[in-house]
Amino acid sequence: MFELETVLAFGVGAGLVALAPMVRRLGNPQLGDSMNHVGRSMAKGGIKVGVTVAGAAGNAARSVARHAAEAAESLGDLVAEARTELETAVVDTPVVDAPAVSKKPATGRTKKQVSVTDVTVE
Repeated sequence: MFELETVLAFGVGAGLVALAPMVRRLGNPQLGDSMNHVGRSMAKGGIKVGVTVAGAAGNAARSVARHAAEAAESLGDLVAEARTELETAVVDTPVVDAPAVSKKPATGRTKKQVSVTDVTVE
């Protein structure tokens, strides 16, 4: 967007505008006025490009922000749907008891029965 020539022209133009009063005081008012005129037009050209680029960058940033907001809203909707489906699936799932363990270990002790009565998924 910023071409090297445009930036260089702006810098040279600003330099000419800054040096023009010194050239006038050194005894060459025509050259000083000419430097001022040319420098101002070069500097204005660079400023115009800068304003144009800033406007385009602002538009691009607003577009990115708008699309990011839409994506965040869509993601939020998906999360809400997934939570709803998950809650519905947990409520509709019947509770299943685990089979009782009746084998005796080699030491002569018995194992306790284990059953699943509640499942919570968060």
